[in-house]
Amino acid sequence: MPEPSAPDRTDYLQQVADRLPFDDAQKVDILRELAGHLADSTAHLERQGLSTAVAERAAVERLGPAERLANELTTARHTPRRLLAAAGAGTLAAAGGVIYGYLFAALALSGTSIAAFVVGSYLHWFGPSTGDGLDGSTITLVALGVGAYVAARRLTLTVAGRAGYHIRLARRATALVGGGLVLLYALVGWRGALNWPEVGILLSLPAWFVVGAWRASDLRFPSPKWRLQVIGLAFVVVLAALGLGFNQQANGEGSGGFHPTGVEKLGLPTPDAILAATLSEGIAATATGSTQVFIDISDRSLLAGWTDFRIEAWPGSVQAGSDPGLAGLVDPAAKAPFAVEPAYLEAGPQSNEGGPIPPDGAQLSGAVTTDRSPGVRLAWIALTGVGPDGHRYILEGPSFKSTTFNGTAFDWLSAVISGR
Repeated sequence: MPEPSAPDRTDYLQQVADRLPFDDAQKVDILRELAGHLADSTAHLERQGLSTAVAERAAVERLGPAERLANELTTARHTPRRLLAAAGAGTLAAAGGVIYGYLFAALALSGTSIAAFVVGSYLHWFGPSTGDGLDGSTITLVALGVGAYVAARRLTLTVAGRAGYHIRLARRATALVGGGLVLLYALVGWRGALNWPEVGILLSLPAWFVVGAWRASDLRFPSPKWRLQVIGLAFVVVLAALGLGFNQQANGEGSGGFHPTGVEKLGLPTPDAILAATLSEGIAATATGSTQVFIDISDRSLLAGWTDFRIEAWPGSVQAGSDPGLAGLVDPAAKAPFAVEPAYLEAGPQSNEGGPIPPDGAQLSGAVTTDRSPGVRLAWIALTGVGPDGHRYILEGPSFKSTTFNGTAFDWLSAVISGR
């Protein structure tokens, strides 16, 4: 049986190129060098008396099978310097992918949210408690997921092409290392207002990245089909968000002249003697995000024998059918405050909103943080103390304020595990 003839130079170079895992620019350099070598070898054989066709076939045969040569060329370029350069180029490509994917998804989500809300409001699809459309944090997190997907694809393709590894090998490394870094960012890197859906989206970011790495291919990206998929995802997310009412919460803060139903959980009403001696009182937000409560009295002897002064925050809820901006009641299921901080008694004289506190007066004050408890959207805050008779009394408040968990996903999970 005759042996198969060697391929001509053009076919041989194409076979080598098909087996090289480098990007197009590097393939061109390698093939240019290889073509030059074949031309020199062919010319040398022609000077020895061989015809052009025979010399060309002999030159190709000397290089060996195309697959073996491609493997040798690839292995020769697997150097630490090339791998480091590939990692740097991959990092830049990933950064560009995050920006591209984030901006495209954010625009798609925002536009779809506005359109869906306008149409839904016009057709009365959604109730009045839905809010103003898709929450900004939700848009940010979903857009980050799309950005992670695009970044993983670009990172994998760049590392594979620059370092000379096949995509199936490169994506294992990028999915493992990159997915781990994204997970770390999802747990402790991102900080802001969170709710259950947003925590779920945040913790899904590593999955977005791994899927992007695994779907990396030599096909052109992003394609029109990919853009349509993102727009479809935006439409589904927006409808789900509006339907579930991500923004449904009580807004504002205040005290007014009313007490919520269930206020007896906080303590007994303020004794008349302390009310009569009150110079000024107030509840206000601080620059650090906590809520400060104080009361100034003209005669500190009225608090003699009192103990366990503290600021308490109890979860509240809104009565069905009421204005969501008005507080309704202390959560009937609440058995204890979700946040407690000590209050301190400081003797006068000192300044207060109504003027100096008399030498025999005092200020009782403290602050509490309400944005570290998942699921609490309305808080009733009061300053309380245990009187000489052993009963707890409300000395200031209660006042309500809307609140949203603020922190990292790790903070959220820690709070859930600890039962806060």
